[in-house]
Amino acid sequence: MSDQQNIVIIGASHSGQSLANYLAPNLPASHRILLVDALDYAFWPIASLRASVVPGWEKKVTVPLTQENVFPFGSIHKLIVPNRVVELKESSLILEKPFEGSNEVPFFKCILATGAQQPTPMRPSADSTKQQWEDTLVKTQGEIKQANDIVVIGGGAVGLEIAGEIRSSYPEKKITIVHSSDHVLHPTADAPNPSGKAHSYSSPPTLPKLSITLEKLLKEMNIDLITSDKVIIPSSNNPESESADQWTGSFGLQNGLKTLNLKSGKTLKADYVFISVGNKPNVSLIEQTDKSAINAGLVNVDEYLRVKSDAPNSVLNKNYYAIGDCCSTPGWKTAMGADQDAKGCAINIANEAKGKAPKKYARPALAAMIIPMGAEKGAGTLTFPLVGTWQVPGAMVKAAKGSKLLVEDLFYGRFKGENKVTASA
Repeated sequence: MSDQQNIVIIGASHSGQSLANYLAPNLPASHRILLVDALDYAFWPIASLRASVVPGWEKKVTVPLTQENVFPFGSIHKLIVPNRVVELKESSLILEKPFEGSNEVPFFKCILATGAQQPTPMRPSADSTKQQWEDTLVKTQGEIKQANDIVVIGGGAVGLEIAGEIRSSYPEKKITIVHSSDHVLHPTADAPNPSGKAHSYSSPPTLPKLSITLEKLLKEMNIDLITSDKVIIPSSNNPESESADQWTGSFGLQNGLKTLNLKSGKTLKADYVFISVGNKPNVSLIEQTDKSAINAGLVNVDEYLRVKSDAPNSVLNKNYYAIGDCCSTPGWKTAMGADQDAKGCAINIANEAKGKAPKKYARPALAAMIIPMGAEKGAGTLTFPLVGTWQVPGAMVKAAKGSKLLVEDLFYGRFKGENKVTASA
């Protein structure tokens, strides 16, 4: 048992690992960080769509979570992976597997950085190994290569990006996006406000000009777009009808050319169906502890990023914080927003560890919405304080995100251990 007081971070997500990096140099020697994750590897969802299409990229989007990769040599901070938190208490938590001889870990503060969930291939399943997820990405690459008629259901960021990645690699395939709104993404009459309502389940409100630019790009790239219509998704798969002409609702490569029915009465043919699904906050652990701490599907936090439950006697009200995709912080659920949360939370945790008062937190107004359409094309907007939202040229999208998808700078760069992190062999 350590003499230091524990600061537990649940989730080695972008927000969780960034928090550990910001917090480590600012803690007194009396406190240590315990970073817990159910997986023994980190993954980079920003590049998972390219890794689903382009061979070799599956090796770029995962990094083993090891003490040597995450923390500097001789650090008092510890990585606890793979391990799951199964119960939250007021000042301790219960792990699935013991740590330092006990399943119960006491803490000074606990930060929930559990991120979000998406179906494979956007994110790995909760119990998949690094090799299993890489194998899944390779399998998806092969299936997309085999397909000829591809339908993408949903014209949000995910749907646009996967269509762009496929077209960049396969100029001859037929690709159709079906989107329920009049225009791709979720355009609003006014410029979007990234400090407003937290958006987790669908594309956040975006500048109308961005949608128009992306629609022009789709036309240039010979990607068909059907708007103001919906694909009728069957309620459940029926294995017995796999050989039938009708699509059964299954994701991915089909058993032959299938017919998809649209609400308008139109039909489409496809041998590969990609169902574009947005993030769903990963809040099950909080729900099983106290449902009163959940607000609109997100962990409710106050202006200090502390968990706030409507139940006065909740075990979560005293020593818990939440950041990133799982929490109700106003603003877009992006890597930039997660990093900003991590910075704000690190200040407050360090202050509390030093006996000081926490500071009120508000995300900076600077925000970006960048949509790459393969490595060479794309569009985006930048929102600046006071100035407002501006569209950025395609060349800037390529330079900022499109070509390398921030893998080296933001993903590999967040590993501060003695080992230099590069693409896995």
